[in-house]
Amino acid sequence: MGNKAEIVPRSLEGYAVLVTRPEEQAGPLIAEIERRGGQVVFAPMIVIRPKRNDPKATAVIRRLPEFHSVIFVSKNAVDYGIELIRAQKQTLEHCQVYAVGVGSAGRLREFGVTQVHTPHGEFTSEGLLKLPGLSSHQIDDEKVLIMRGAGGRELLAQTLAHRGARVEYCEVYERTIPTEPLSVALKACQVNVPDVGIITSLEALTNLAEKIDQEKLDLLYDVPLLVAGARTAQEVERLGFTMPPVVVDNPGDQSIVDALERWVVDEQ
Repeated sequence: MGNKAEIVPRSLEGYAVLVTRPEEQAGPLIAEIERRGGQVVFAPMIVIRPKRNDPKATAVIRRLPEFHSVIFVSKNAVDYGIELIRAQKQTLEHCQVYAVGVGSAGRLREFGVTQVHTPHGEFTSEGLLKLPGLSSHQIDDEKVLIMRGAGGRELLAQTLAHRGARVEYCEVYERTIPTEPLSVALKACQVNVPDVGIITSLEALTNLAEKIDQEKLDLLYDVPLLVAGARTAQEVERLGFTMPPVVVDNPGDQSIVDALERWVVDEQ
């Protein structure tokens, strides 16, 4: 007998889900939601643009052998950072490699970086800083390179510097708010108000609120939000959203879909 076709539960059938991830990162999540019967309203709240041919970033990477540790704060930092490292014929083999999230760590492994340190359950800068390898005992007077986008959080660098590390940035991409109206994405899907929205960064949440205000889509403030991380959750009410957020500690696709399914069960 042949293998039976996999039966996928249609657990999200009848639900319109607003997905706000950047286009480069959204594909697998969209596919999984649709696979389970959900209708996706795709409206990225962040546009990612690589900073190619940036002389400052190039100069830092040419000095990569000087660094004891390299920290990647996102998948985009991995993609564009590894691209730059390879273009400059450098390697990470000599240093300790850290990633804030499991997605970034997995991407690094796809590029052949086998030893990657990640937080244990708390996939944030705060979680990363709890790792023993980044303690003051380990990094005092060591050089640490943070691969990130332009204008990211300063907490990581400030804390490491306070612990005695000599910290530098390599900014390999930039983030902007999309120009396409949110109303266009809603209209294309024939959805007035989604049943639930997915927010995986504080910046995406802030941009969503800005879009709602600009386009006078006030009903969207009543949409329940599934958010990644406690820090983002704290901003939901302050920005005007009326429903308590559903918080997911791990922003990976499977964790998000699992949380969506639990939310649907609770709503029924």
